[in-house]
Amino acid sequence: METRSTDAKGRVSLPKAFANATVIIEQVSDNELRIRRARVIPEDEIRFSEETAVVLSDGERERFLQALDHPPEPNAALRRLMTRKAGKRG
Repeated sequence: METRSTDAKGRVSLPKAFANATVIIEQVSDNELRIRRARVIPEDEIRFSEETAVVLSDGERERFLQALDHPPEPNAALRRLMTRKAGKRG
């Protein structure tokens, strides 16, 4: 642990390991800050979750295909919702 003093504007110099780094400053309480080095990812390298294929196991694939071929009966809440939506169309 190291103690440092701030200047008149509330600035403090960080250890050299933080030089030229982007940091995240989180105020934990009135007298505590948490400073972390941020990991910056260039915008063109960010991938949406939809771009990543989901690989199913053989069992998961079979259950999914079975559900498509033989969907479960709608429960009471879904039947009520479908009835209300159908009534609003006409």
